Amino acid sequence: MQSKANNTLSPNRRMYYYSAHDYTLLALLAMLGQQAVDEVKYVNTGSALIYELHRHASTGRFYIQVLYIDGHGDLVPIEINISECESPCDFEQFLKTTEQYSNITNWEEECHLGPATA
Repeated sequence: MQSKANNTLSPNRRMYYYSAHDYTLLALLAMLGQQAVDEVKYVNTGSALIYELHRHASTGRFYIQVLYIDGHGDLVPIEINISECESPCDFEQFLKTTEQYSNITNWEEECHLGPATA
């Protein structure tokens, strides 16, 4: 998203699709904060988490909107609120809020896991 906002994305695409398991979606929701987790609680098969990057027409500033589609029911997207960032969330604030999760090198420490036992 940062490359898109900086106009350095190559090739310059408008959309990316990724596939993930339910627990990955829950981890991404947890990254957005407790409010996001409380809004979803349970991830059904076929659910989707959508991060949209928008540019404000008059100010030129970028902002993020996060949507969730429950894989069960009418499939209408609901807006997900990001902790510490009003929706739509200013892109720079989004980066600051999620920065701590972008470069994890020690998963055991970050996830508070003990050493593996045999």
